Amino acid sequence: MDEEGFAFTPLTYLLIIPVLVIAISYGNIVNEASMLGSLIIGGDVTYSSATTLISTLQKGAGDAGRNAAYNATRRVIDRNVEDEGNPFFASGTSKTVITNNITAALNRHIVETALEVKNQTGRNVYINNVLIDDYSDTPFNSSNVYITQTDPFGFYVNIRGGIPIKIEQQNGDQVYELKTPDTSTYVSIEGLEDPYIWIYTKERASNVIYKYPYYTYSDVYGRDYYFDDTVDTNEKKLHHLWECLNGTDNPSGITPRPNYFPDPNGLSFFDRLEGKHSSNEPAEVRMSTFIIGDPLLENHYGRPEVSRVDHEYVLGLSGTSIEIGLSEITDPAGKVFYLSDNYKSFFGLESNYS
Repeated sequence: MDEEGFAFTPLTYLLIIPVLVIAISYGNIVNEASMLGSLIIGGDVTYSSATTLISTLQKGAGDAGRNAAYNATRRVIDRNVEDEGNPFFASGTSKTVITNNITAALNRHIVETALEVKNQTGRNVYINNVLIDDYSDTPFNSSNVYITQTDPFGFYVNIRGGIPIKIEQQNGDQVYELKTPDTSTYVSIEGLEDPYIWIYTKERASNVIYKYPYYTYSDVYGRDYYFDDTVDTNEKKLHHLWECLNGTDNPSGITPRPNYFPDPNGLSFFDRLEGKHSSNEPAEVRMSTFIIGDPLLENHYGRPEVSRVDHEYVLGLSGTSIEIGLSEITDPAGKVFYLSDNYKSFFGLESNYS
């Protein structure tokens, strides 16, 4: 431990080992060598306690983010919301709600770890200048945590750096102080149920967010969905449009759940939580999927010619079919598949394939 009371770093331990070996060779300083060895062992506990807390913080951010995202979808789908009669979060509040839930979960996680460190090592733990003494302590607040997105299928939980952590031996002999680095942990939303589909199809359809695997994007060539790479004239199918429509089939016999694809005209995960039909989010974080069958036929006054892109279908926007030969292609539910002219052009699809 140096003159300021900080614990030795692992490199310092290695440098001191030769000194100990030499010291033990001389009987008149064995006691001093033993004392130094005890300091190193104690310092190592103090140092490792601090690194344990940093590791817990990084892992906890991911766990808390995934849990908060899942709970948000369930809160919407199960209608457990503050605004009675409104199944969606109030406009613009989904990120705030999720951030607050992440912060609360982080506090629980880091306090539990800090108390375990205290119980096992006898060290007091201070985080953000808060002595962690019981489970009611809350070292983090929502200003320490924020969400960012760079793609449609997840988001980053960011914890601002510079939060002070102090590990102190209870007799005051050893202190290790540091500040947390900026922490950014990616949280996938794949596998979560989409509340937008559930609510707006009147609970008749359900979809789970999984990305369409064939999509590519490059700065040179732009977007390519590969929906009509192969035309199957016998089965009257376009590949890989069929794979996207068939999506995540499952053994329970539920109608296949189509994949989600990046779509600058679509809706972000947070838009879907808030029940929006259009988005103010950056284009690169938006996505769309297709509606299988025609669950809202009566809402469209018996008119089946409605685009099957999710947000267009909900709004009842018109679509036209795609023919292979003289046959209209159908979805996995056996219903004719319709797209608006805008999306046919966007996907590079033709109205007729020979």
